Amino acid sequence: MAVTELRVHGVGGARPDVLLGTPSHRQVWGDRLAGFYAAEAEQRGRRIEAYCWGGMTSRSSTRVLWLLLFPFMLANLAGWTCSARTRADRWAFAAHRAGGRLAALGITLNLLLIVAIAAMDCWAFQFGGRTGDASAPLWRTIAHGLVDRPEAGQRVVLGAGVVAAVLLILWLLSQRARNRYEEVAPATGADGYAAALPGGVTDPRFFDGADTVRRLSLLHVSAGLSWLALLLSRAPWSAVAAGLLLGCSIVLLACESAGDRAVVPLVVAATLAACAAAGQTWTTNLTGDGHLPNMEITAMGTLALVVVLVVARAPILAGIALLRMLGVRRGAATATVPRPVRPWPGAPLVVSLLALLSANVAGVGILVGAVNALGPGVEMFPLIEAVLPTLTLAPVALFIAFPLAQLIRYAAAGYGPGPAAVRAEYAGRADATPPVPPPWDAWRCSALPTEDLGAGERRRRMRWVRSVARGRELAGYAFDIRYLLDGLVAVTVLALVFAGLSLGDMAVRFAFVDRVAVAVAGLIPVAGVALLRWGWGRRDARRWLGVLWDVGTFWPRSFHPFAPPCYSERAVPDIHRRIRWLNDSGDQVLLVAHSQGSVLAAVALAQLPPGRAVLATFGSPLMKLYGWAFPAYINDRVLAGLRDWRNFSYPTDYIGGPVGRVDVDVPLPDPESAFYTAGEPMPRLRRHTGYWSDEAMWQQIDQHSATVATAGRGRASRLGEVRG
Repeated sequence: MAVTELRVHGVGGARPDVLLGTPSHRQVWGDRLAGFYAAEAEQRGRRIEAYCWGGMTSRSSTRVLWLLLFPFMLANLAGWTCSARTRADRWAFAAHRAGGRLAALGITLNLLLIVAIAAMDCWAFQFGGRTGDASAPLWRTIAHGLVDRPEAGQRVVLGAGVVAAVLLILWLLSQRARNRYEEVAPATGADGYAAALPGGVTDPRFFDGADTVRRLSLLHVSAGLSWLALLLSRAPWSAVAAGLLLGCSIVLLACESAGDRAVVPLVVAATLAACAAAGQTWTTNLTGDGHLPNMEITAMGTLALVVVLVVARAPILAGIALLRMLGVRRGAATATVPRPVRPWPGAPLVVSLLALLSANVAGVGILVGAVNALGPGVEMFPLIEAVLPTLTLAPVALFIAFPLAQLIRYAAAGYGPGPAAVRAEYAGRADATPPVPPPWDAWRCSALPTEDLGAGERRRRMRWVRSVARGRELAGYAFDIRYLLDGLVAVTVLALVFAGLSLGDMAVRFAFVDRVAVAVAGLIPVAGVALLRWGWGRRDARRWLGVLWDVGTFWPRSFHPFAPPCYSERAVPDIHRRIRWLNDSGDQVLLVAHSQGSVLAAVALAQLPPGRAVLATFGSPLMKLYGWAFPAYINDRVLAGLRDWRNFSYPTDYIGGPVGRVDVDVPLPDPESAFYTAGEPMPRLRRHTGYWSDEAMWQQIDQHSATVATAGRGRASRLGEVRG
């Protein structure tokens, strides 16, 4: 039986020639976004293929604009962070799913509110009602000319058109992404909500969320249009109708059982309500100084609704947990629940609040900056200006303080017990290593410091020992990210408390602080896009820039339909089909995957019958990151179904690590040895990217693949004898 090695790269992507190790290759499947490439010549006695999926995440420089949808990505991600205990309880999980979708809707309404304040109130009503200035800059003259109408109602309707256009653009983006990234469907048809499928990621329908995205996007559109109709309504009957439509959208989102027969008529009704309300406003003579009439009341009511939608799951799940503790209602047996790597019960609420924070920091900063640019006479709500410094500068200060604290820990790791442990470990390996025969013993040097060395050489070798100790310390920092996230949530709560108590008015007195806050908030999205655009052009930068982004877009858009597209809905079915095609062609598949590619490979194999492929992963974040952040979907029970698997990891890998199975995990030393050749650099740390060149690892992969292939031929021979 021939063996085909199928390689899957990690974050940031890799060119086929780099992944295959040869420029002589051809594309055998797929397209420019994601495809399979086969090397012309065999390597290590087997055919080599590579699956390059980087075109779906980082290859295009324009794709960095998806970063502008970062709050939606967080809102979608929050729904996937529930605990395995919550998912095992039918009612608690239903409440969690409903809370996740309602929180996602709250983020959408929050964005629409910011756009409405900017377009309808500040630009159309206030700025458009001023007399034109001939000495104003060209852009301001154009902006004034677009709404230069004497009737305030008509100007407001034009501003409402901007809000509707933003909602329409979001819907069109979700449809375009659905058509591009979900064009490769699983082998079985999809029928159900991915997060609610009993088999979780092992269900082949898990990554086929086209129907879910379509329904959720329509419900978000209907809710947004209903809210816009409520904002534009000038008659009690139209306000009541718009409120009922908004309530229906919220109920259908919470129930998750609405089909097209219920959703499409709701969208049509919301569109008609928005048009009717716009017609009322167009013919209404709006008067008053300052802000658009009823805008402040609507804004406060919308913010209250957003907060309720975002935090609604907290009291519900707390109540369920209390009832469970009191024995009033029992969920699934504790023995059936997979154990978490490190419990983080508040993750869904924390990530949802982070989505709310990110939307308001960037949105409010741009809003205040735009109002200031429109010139005198255009006012902003005092409450927004009061809370902006706290909402912006406090998170920025936390983002600066947290890395500094980690940097201090990193530096201190070179002087604690870590260096002594490294010296003892590598000294033990040196004692167990056979001596090198002459004349090569003269060229063999040790990086370990000894007492007979000079002060300079001893310091040089001690720096190497400290670098190894610090590398191991850095490998454990991945879990510390939750402290940063919890701190950001605490900042959000404090900002809301300051706003509610009007204590933020003190910050308004400091004009310099206000200007800095506005500048920082406005630059955050611009700097983020520029950073990613710079990083996509550099392979090394893509590795660390793409980790969190690839994790965030790994999950289907089952909670927020306007989140960036899920590349797994294309990648996992791709791997399915290729493995099945190779099996049907008589090949034994050796699936070799690195980093994020190991997650795709493991999930793909978990959805296939046993024995389809031999799996080798390295630098895998399966349990170190996914098992910690998403314990309901990636856990030891899911991974227990994978056979013929070896997982390699370094103690210095800051992303990957072991998966917790003795029969699977293969720890590798890093560096491999303390010895080096005289005149060459000391042994370097491989960390997360050195696996591909580790010959010791590849020899173990060769041996594992050969053992499985031999066992497979033996089983096939015995089966043939029985049949004969």
